[in-house]
Amino acid sequence: MSAVAAVVALVLLWVVVPPPVAAAASAPARRRRRGRAGPLETAHMVEQLATVIGAGSGLRQAWAALARALPEGELQEMARGAAAGADPRRAAPERLRGSELVASLGTALAVCERTGAPTAGILQQLAEALRALHDAAQARRSAFAGPRSTARILLALPVAGLGLGIVLGGDPLHLLLTSPAGNLLGAAGIALTALGWWWMRRLLTRADPPRRHRVDPSVQLELIAGALESGLPLPRAVAAVAEALPPGEEAAALQRVAAALGAGVPAALAGGALPEELSALARSAVLAEGTGADLAGVLRAAARDARRGRARDAEVLAAQLAVRLVLPTGLALLPAFVALGIVPTVMSLLGGTVGLSVPTGAGP
Repeated sequence: MSAVAAVVALVLLWVVVPPPVAAAASAPARRRRRGRAGPLETAHMVEQLATVIGAGSGLRQAWAALARALPEGELQEMARGAAAGADPRRAAPERLRGSELVASLGTALAVCERTGAPTAGILQQLAEALRALHDAAQARRSAFAGPRSTARILLALPVAGLGLGIVLGGDPLHLLLTSPAGNLLGAAGIALTALGWWWMRRLLTRADPPRRHRVDPSVQLELIAGALESGLPLPRAVAAVAEALPPGEEAAALQRVAAALGAGVPAALAGGALPEELSALARSAVLAEGTGADLAGVLRAAARDARRGRARDAEVLAAQLAVRLVLPTGLALLPAFVALGIVPTVMSLLGGTVGLSVPTGAGP
């Protein structure tokens, strides 16, 4: 019995203790103590790099100045490596090497090197984009915090049923383990709980999928706009960004679009090869092709709109998720609660009553 109570207590603790996201307020202080770099620290470093370059320093001299000014930690280590001539994506510590932040910075510097775009201006735009992406990510985490907490609580319902039975004076676990009817109820309850866990996990993953981008699509649009402002035509600007991106589907798609545009294919047809996240590039190119509008400005506006829309999209998806969680609750977890908690408790209590009344009535 004590083992069951311990299991129930652990499950309740898992439900009550907030997930790591709730402790995010103290994360910046911990990062400062350990020298770990977060999105805001990285954005501030990129802005400082842009300021130093804008004052007339070369890239390596600017990195060296940052290495002297930055506090000891991951960013200072990356700055020292970059000051020695290494690509920031290779100079960064292991934890940052594959991150979106460092990939975006390395891609931006590579685009400047290939196109001659003003490094200070590109980095300033990148710093603003990184801050906006951080704000959007925070808004998304806040929007999904409620549905995720609800899912955690609902998943504890079946075990809570066992605890409720024990509190009421029954012995549901003994009945589940020792009787054929209890075995059947236990198997059904476990199967329904597993179904509810899988169903809820699938709903959460579909509503809030993990990020697949090494460099955010809005940052890619900003970099194409910077290459256009340096005087390159659209096909060469797109090709330059594609070559600077880490290898992957998006880089390959941009290379195909650049080749099609360079061959004279209309933007409406060439843009068909782009993924949905970069569809703004095709729409902006069609607009500029038909009207002569400033394509760089249109792309920057599309990038800003994409970042602003993420918080609103997250709120809508979180609200839809809260409604959809009713299905696994009603069809899987509540029946599991009944099968593991209510029915065995009632059976054990009735069985105990019968067992006590028979000897009393049989006496002389």
